[in-house]
Amino acid sequence: MPKITKIEVQKNNNERFNLYLDGVFEMGVDINTLVYFNLKKDQQVEPAEMAEIQQYEQYRQGINRAINYISYRKRTDKEVAQHLAKADINEQTIARVLEYCHEQKLIDHDDYAESLKNTMLRTSDKGPETYRQKLFQAGIENDVIERYVDLYESEQPFEQILHIAQKIIKQKKGTPMQIKSKVSQSLMQKGFTMGTINEVMSELNFSQSEDTLDEMLQQDLEKAYRKYDKKYEGRQVIQKTIETLMRKGYKYDKIKIKLEESGLEDGTETFE
Repeated sequence: MPKITKIEVQKNNNERFNLYLDGVFEMGVDINTLVYFNLKKDQQVEPAEMAEIQQYEQYRQGINRAINYISYRKRTDKEVAQHLAKADINEQTIARVLEYCHEQKLIDHDDYAESLKNTMLRTSDKGPETYRQKLFQAGIENDVIERYVDLYESEQPFEQILHIAQKIIKQKKGTPMQIKSKVSQSLMQKGFTMGTINEVMSELNFSQSEDTLDEMLQQDLEKAYRKYDKKYEGRQVIQKTIETLMRKGYKYDKIKIKLEESGLEDGTETFE
């Protein structure tokens, strides 16, 4: 039967020990493993007991890795399990480690959701659906997700969302219709619900001066006309140009006037 012939403190960690059986290094053990099995020199250990020691040692390693991982920020079961799996810790041991973490209040999904909610509301420009996605990706249970998404939505000030939308407006170019579409899409991408987006849109001012619209119409008309003039002839060029400009939100009568001013109404003139 193998016998422990030497137990020495590791050089770089005085809470870990090297264990030697019959003069040969067997494994490193945590101080908790050492105490738990009351390991000492000249102690004989059966193979079954050695297997138990190795299993417990992996459990202790898992706990230490989990504690270190959690020390940087709050974690979920899924995040800790993935972290431990990367260290080749088996599923059974991971389950025991997670149980330990919950017993010691190291993992708390409600606390995680609350903390993330407060951080995002304070520092981000994202809506509740982005928050929902982050909770889901972290492995939070559905009932917890629903509860905290409701809280997120109720606690996010409408004025804050309105301010976010106004910033987007300043960054976008185009006709009022184009800008409305871009703002709506941006808010959706940031995780706001359609109900909130519609409410915000009704509060925003998308109007532009006649001079600005006239200038944009002239530029868009020239761009569209040149594009279709390469593919079509005569009235077809005009028709395609009008369709494109109307899709951008320009009014038909304004387009007709601009075509007349540009001498393009009959489809025979071209831009220099």
